[in-house]
Amino acid sequence: MLDSPSDQFAVTAVLLRKPSVNRWVKNVWSLVGTLPGLDQSTLTKASEQGELVYLTELQLILHKQHCDAYYLNLMAEQPKVYLVCSQDAGELAPMLMTVDFDQAAAYMETGETVLDAPLADALCVWLEHFVVAHYIPAAPKKRKRRKWHDADEGEAT
Repeated sequence: MLDSPSDQFAVTAVLLRKPSVNRWVKNVWSLVGTLPGLDQSTLTKASEQGELVYLTELQLILHKQHCDAYYLNLMAEQPKVYLVCSQDAGELAPMLMTVDFDQAAAYMETGETVLDAPLADALCVWLEHFVVAHYIPAAPKKRKRRKWHDADEGEAT
């Protein structure tokens, strides 16, 4: 029997903080990627552009009911990981790390800062194992047509 893949993965998010040219914004933040997944050359290039900030002890937690969103992320041209943060006086406070675009978009609609980066290969493999183990595609439903001409006859009097 196959072991069920873990629903949690410990990651370290690597953020790049650059000074802003806008006088109303102190810093510009971007998500470089996650560890595991970034190589030394990428980190070196990013550190030349600004200050690297490491957010350790973050957990990517998967839920079986969101497997359809994980599947769509994996099928995208470039799968992504999303970091949801709140901003306090120009500093980012991480709230959530996810691979679910729908969840990230919901936070974005509420005004939270959502940063994204390409999903690391190790995380892609882990996510793929989880989706294969738990994803059950919804059966296609055939739409039942209404008889529209019968409804109009009663109203035309």
